[in-house]
Amino acid sequence: MAVLAGAWIVYLIIIGVLFVFSFLFTKYYQDYRDSERLATAVTICSLTLCLGAIALFPVDIYLVSSTVNLNTGLKHDWAKDQIQNILFEINSVYYVMYGLIAIFSTFVIPFAYFYYEEYEEGETNQQRIIGALKYTGFFVAFLLVCFIFGIILHPKEKKLPIDLDLEFFKKLLSESLGASSISFIIAVLMIIGMVVFVVYTAPGLSLLPIRMIKGINQSDPSDADLDNYLRLNREKQRVIKAKYEDPDNQMTRKDAQLLENLLTEEKILMRRLRVYEANKTGILNKILVIFRPFEFLGGIMFLLLTIIIFLSMFLTCIDKVKNAICGSNCGYIIKHPDIFNPLNFIFVEASHYFPLDYLFMVLLILYFFLSTVAGVVFIGIRFLWMTLYKIRKNATPPQGLLLACLLLILNLLALNYTISMVVAPQYAQFGSQKYCNHTVDNVTDCSDYPSLIIPCDVTAPTDICTPTAISTFIHRITINTPFFGVVFYYSQWAFLIILALGFVYSTIRPHSYISLDDYDEEEESERLLNSS
Repeated sequence: MAVLAGAWIVYLIIIGVLFVFSFLFTKYYQDYRDSERLATAVTICSLTLCLGAIALFPVDIYLVSSTVNLNTGLKHDWAKDQIQNILFEINSVYYVMYGLIAIFSTFVIPFAYFYYEEYEEGETNQQRIIGALKYTGFFVAFLLVCFIFGIILHPKEKKLPIDLDLEFFKKLLSESLGASSISFIIAVLMIIGMVVFVVYTAPGLSLLPIRMIKGINQSDPSDADLDNYLRLNREKQRVIKAKYEDPDNQMTRKDAQLLENLLTEEKILMRRLRVYEANKTGILNKILVIFRPFEFLGGIMFLLLTIIIFLSMFLTCIDKVKNAICGSNCGYIIKHPDIFNPLNFIFVEASHYFPLDYLFMVLLILYFFLSTVAGVVFIGIRFLWMTLYKIRKNATPPQGLLLACLLLILNLLALNYTISMVVAPQYAQFGSQKYCNHTVDNVTDCSDYPSLIIPCDVTAPTDICTPTAISTFIHRITINTPFFGVVFYYSQWAFLIILALGFVYSTIRPHSYISLDDYDEEEESERLLNSS
């Protein structure tokens, strides 16, 4: 029991570390000229909540894995009486975390967003609150509708298919109305999160390693390149102006637009040239040059990890559609993986060298999170083809930070399904647990048959193998409401397609030195004021 208490103590320490990280992350991207206390506090708390929920996954795996003796394939004596308490603790923390996620996603973050948007000169704080609550009411109504639907759609009596008539799956149907409603709300948010997962995480998994391999500094233009672009730009301006030296010759709309774009591009080039000259002699640039080889090696390692993730997900998706117990009727659930999964194999083998497997799981989750952040930073916050906000160092408005946090929170929900059901399904569901598959006269003993101590799967006896709380939660959603399972499954195919396209795009696309989207009118205004 000391081991279990230690796991929760470590988790609380990690939460503290994550809070500090969230604070530094917010300050790094926050616009120092345009900040608001409520938005800052909500951003920090949202990031901490998001990362804390991610950090709970390895703890979940560790706690259920610690209940089984790997040498005998049986439950520890102490675990037989404590397993229900352990599961209650894990489930309670999960419900608290995901309940807070639902509240933050549908009330706290929208309220902070609209509270900032409602700011006007001469308006009282009470008026801002009322205005923010008016718009936030839509999101609260959405939450209540999902809660009601969760009660209405709760399956009163549902018979399992013959192939699913296992004790493991029978337990999934026992769910209270309250738990069913929460499950429905989280499932709806997970579907929205799948969109974020496909749009941001998939490109991020390819953009991050390729960007590191190419080098951020290497991809930036040199001063000679900038001078050449500047000369070319001014020559184009001269040619256009020369066409209209005669006052009677009116400039065409096309040339006027082209000249305006060239003037904007010239301002960007001049700004970048000044920044380049300032950074060239800076201490930070010298440090980055020293660490450039490590950045390159890190990019290679991340690229290999991305390839392994792609292969693991692809093979599992094939396995699910080929060997699913009841196909779309239960969300493409499989009893145990029949097709080799590289990541699952690595985790199972690493479980022999505790705590290497848990360290790998933490690193994998962290890599997914960083890839999502990279995707949000590189792509920006968009609605269809329109860029709403860009995430920039010391230049991100409060609305951009709040929406970025919302995207990360929703992505977390989708990530839970992907890791536990697709990336490493066997390990994520049962950790390092093994069971003795030799029973004679109701006595399970593998003392003379160590080869019969095998990894747990859904066909294993439930009195020995305990699935992780998060995998049970997701299985319950897909069994009780197969529609969600189908959407989750086909979202993985969309993810793989976008990941492949993103890899090709980031590999062959040359670095663009100039983009009109990079032009920031507020920054330009500040520079003009400073120059005057």
